[in-house]
Amino acid sequence: MATITPTNQVSAATMAANWPKGIAANSQKWLNKYLNPRALFNANPAAAQASWQSGINDAMSRNAYQTGLAAADPAAAATAASTYGVNNYSQSGTNKAIKYARKTNSLAAALNQVLSTVGAMPRGRGANNQARMLAWSNGMTAYKGKITIG
Repeated sequence: MATITPTNQVSAATMAANWPKGIAANSQKWLNKYLNPRALFNANPAAAQASWQSGINDAMSRNAYQTGLAAADPAAAATAASTYGVNNYSQSGTNKAIKYARKTNSLAAALNQVLSTVGAMPRGRGANNQARMLAWSNGMTAYKGKITIG
């Protein structure tokens, strides 16, 4: 008879093994845009930031996000995912697997540290669960930009 065993640690090896399966979509589109930019990404950082901010303000003034969501066609998205996305998704992580595997030690350490903190907190509805949720969010936010290649 099978048993159910709770997982209380994050496995770096499992993360490294599973990651290539999860990053693959749109690799050819990415390469095309990378090799054919309108301008080099670092050509003028100050102007790029000002342009980015201007674009954000413009999009907000036009309700672009809301309008775009309203115009989305889930049937067309499903067709594209079935026709192209699934194959790209299943294959594109292979080349980056080694690079990702080099990060899993520090990523797993961060996850395990936050998991340990949250796991020691009281459980239950309301304030307890809210405190656990915020502890997880704040704990992982503290690691942003600090997950390194080991």
